[in-house]
Amino acid sequence: MTELDNSDKTLPETLITILEPCEVPLSFDYHNRTIDVRPIATALLRWGYDGDSIALDLWKRVTDSPQKIELLKKLLRPCNAHMVLPSSESGFVPRRARTWQEARSNFLQSDDLKASVIWWTRDFYLDLLLTIMAPSHTPTPSERSTPTRNQEAFRRKLFDRDGVVSLIGRVLNKDSYPPPPGTTYVSEASLQGAHIIPFSANSHPELRNALSVFAGRSVEMLLTGSQINNPSNGLLLDPTTHQAFGDFKIGIECREKTYRLRKLYPDIRLPMMLTVHNDQEELLFGMNSLSVPSPSELLCNVHLAIGYVLRESNVSRIISAILRDEEEFNSGNTDGDYWLAAGASYLERKLRGLASANYSDTHDPGEQERLARDDHVITAG
Repeated sequence: MTELDNSDKTLPETLITILEPCEVPLSFDYHNRTIDVRPIATALLRWGYDGDSIALDLWKRVTDSPQKIELLKKLLRPCNAHMVLPSSESGFVPRRARTWQEARSNFLQSDDLKASVIWWTRDFYLDLLLTIMAPSHTPTPSERSTPTRNQEAFRRKLFDRDGVVSLIGRVLNKDSYPPPPGTTYVSEASLQGAHIIPFSANSHPELRNALSVFAGRSVEMLLTGSQINNPSNGLLLDPTTHQAFGDFKIGIECREKTYRLRKLYPDIRLPMMLTVHNDQEELLFGMNSLSVPSPSELLCNVHLAIGYVLRESNVSRIISAILRDEEEFNSGNTDGDYWLAAGASYLERKLRGLASANYSDTHDPGEQERLARDDHVITAG
């Protein structure tokens, strides 16, 4: 006989229980694909950097009308918490004589509650997961502009901090040959200043908003103005390793100022430069200069947590295929239904970004710069 579950659950546990697989579909269509909501929402709640913040954000969505609140009151009883805004320490139990299985079944009978979960997941999918994996334009040295000069200054600071050999991959910057005496390295390449959180976050308010919920604190002043190019948001990487980092195949875990390389997919073949490292191998940043900020503990761990969400939800493969289709759309190599599918989703994503950018344009960029220089802004982990 199966034991009935009517135990107390925290808010994240409550939502994960409601999202357990069952016969009721939860999905949305994007780019001519049907995207399953449950793996994404569950991975966000389980693996997000701040699961309580993410759970509370979803809870606000499912309680954003009196009608939804009344439905939930019939299903759940709060544990020492207000029905609308439970604390992170306490959540719910099913109403008397109900089990969690019955509560989930009744929750999923409500079109309004289902729609709230679906649209919340879709927003996170588009604003965080898809946007952060999308290739962004980082200015190149051949472009004569202020962003380019800022990018080159960013790269020089990383050289000042870590020297001419990348800590990840042990690649010598080829413009630095011959290396200083005693330097050991595996190969040579032109090292790049890689952003832990992509440079595109500077111009994507919707991405920064999603990151703030994901992190459980505002990242606005860490990723706007000059702060996007702060060395605390940077790593020296060769182009191949930069790609692997941007694809969330690898990440950096930081605990108590100790940095460790994490390989998120041990079973897949990684670039040759990464085979010189073991998983969880310690990385010693700042050996060349301690005056330059080390990578931010927060930004490293947020990047790593996004990698875990992408891995556990198994959507990175889908997103990669969508982004390849968008590249085809941009190059004009599309026709018929394929063009409609790729074009519609691409334009939707760009319009979302434009809407957020128009909002951010109402803020004084000079004020952002002044705030970024404020002593209270965190510039290193």
